[in-house]
Amino acid sequence: SFAELLDFDPGLAKILYNDPKGFLPAFDIAAQGAQSEVLRILRKGEALGNPDELRPAAVQKGFVHVRVNVCGSPLEFPESSPSIGKVRVKHRGILLTLKGTVIRSGGVKMIEGEREYQCRKCNHRFPCYPELEAGNRITLPASCPSMRSKGCQSASFQLIGDSITCHDYQEIKIQESVQLLDVGSIPRSMPVILMDDLVDLVKAGGK
Repeated sequence: SFAELLDFDPGLAKILYNDPKGFLPAFDIAAQGAQSEVLRILRKGEALGNPDELRPAAVQKGFVHVRVNVCGSPLEFPESSPSIGKVRVKHRGILLTLKGTVIRSGGVKMIEGEREYQCRKCNHRFPCYPELEAGNRITLPASCPSMRSKGCQSASFQLIGDSITCHDYQEIKIQESVQLLDVGSIPRSMPVILMDDLVDLVKAGGK
């Protein structure tokens, strides 16, 4: 939870709050690494002849994501949890909590996600992530992101075949609660994108 992270490492909690888009993927990678380590230990135990008959066969999950629980944390304060109608430019890019009622639930679709590119000069491989806000457009770096001491500086890259990862994708629309509005106010709504394990979890009328 965010409250526990705030107690354990206030600096990291502040960084996560200010740049969730940059740091949540790092949390996902750490969770994937932890999953791989647990599976390695389980398989090692089975190889040594110590299978746990009560445990179902361990399967590696394809998409692992760290979800932040904001209950009991400062993220429930009005500054970090505005009503839908009060979301402004100042809220862009921070870890925001929004509450509302689902008024529309679209169908589940497939969308292309991250993919790998290779530098034509030094053969360095690196991932690129599309920008959903820009129509899922990929923006390549201005120069090779290789961390080699001399630096490559090349701006010529090629897409690695079969490296595109596809995700489940769903669009919903949420509307602020009428009970929280002033008399005569019109409730505002906002589109929300759900991906991977969040897809198809909510239906129209849910909160």
